[in-house]
Amino acid sequence: MTRKVELIEAKQKAGRFCAFQERSPKEVADKLNSWGLHHEFTEQILKELIQEGFVDAQRFANAYCNDKFEFNSWGKQKIRANIFQHRLDSDIIESALNRIDDTKYFARVVDLASKKWMSLEEQEVVKKKQKTLTYLGNKGFESELIWKAINQLTTK
Repeated sequence: MTRKVELIEAKQKAGRFCAFQERSPKEVADKLNSWGLHHEFTEQILKELIQEGFVDAQRFANAYCNDKFEFNSWGKQKIRANIFQHRLDSDIIESALNRIDDTKYFARVVDLASKKWMSLEEQEVVKKKQKTLTYLGNKGFESELIWKAINQLTTK
């Protein structure tokens, strides 16, 4: 009897954990395991939370990609590398990344390149290009977009 009560309480607690923000199935499983639940109970509770709509891998991936792009100004490469730790299917990840508007994405690259370019005190154009390239590369943007943005800056 007490084991059943513990499982119900764990499910309710996990539901509150999921209601706070979007969670990946891996995050929820890790949280359940951290509470000392046996693996089979973790799987059972996770399955129920997915069926009830508390956990949705695609919804999580969409929110993650959107938030990292909008609030952290990360590029698709960095988002892809970081979301990989959540052990989502590659189809889900690619679908979420494809939701980022290409026009808005390139506008962000240009904006970040412009701000970085203006912040550099270097006078040598080659060094400014290299530092801007490195900065945007570390943000996870694709090199062809970075070069396109840099070329836009230098031809003005």
